[in-house]
Amino acid sequence: MVSLTRAVNVALRAAKPDKRDDAAVALAQSYAALIDNASVLAKYDKPLDGLREAIGLLEHHDAGAGADAHEDLKKITDALAAHSVASDLGPKLLAALAQLGLTPAGRGAKGGASVAVAKSVDELRARRASRAQRARAD
Repeated sequence: MVSLTRAVNVALRAAKPDKRDDAAVALAQSYAALIDNASVLAKYDKPLDGLREAIGLLEHHDAGAGADAHEDLKKITDALAAHSVASDLGPKLLAALAQLGLTPAGRGAKGGASVAVAKSVDELRARRASRAQRARAD
């Protein structure tokens, strides 16, 4: 899996942000590092400890099954950590990257914010022209 921190740093080097953006750059880098180094939230500690204890009991009866269960629990723990942190910090990282112009929306690419604004302006102009035409017709 690609390191998010590395990907963000590559994008930042290519974009060469202005020094005035240093705080946003640091924030984006921090979010990426936190996502890369995700750990399970404390609220899951007790249930995970219960599973570890159950696996320990299983190992007394069948050492092979216990080893498989440990591996399965590690996969679940890693996925839970990644999901927990990414669901909270992912949107925040994306917003920071957009502010730095490192996303299509942040650069005003098709489907981005500037396209939506342009479409709204076009709609307003069309309504204004329609009203003006009706007023002339009256």
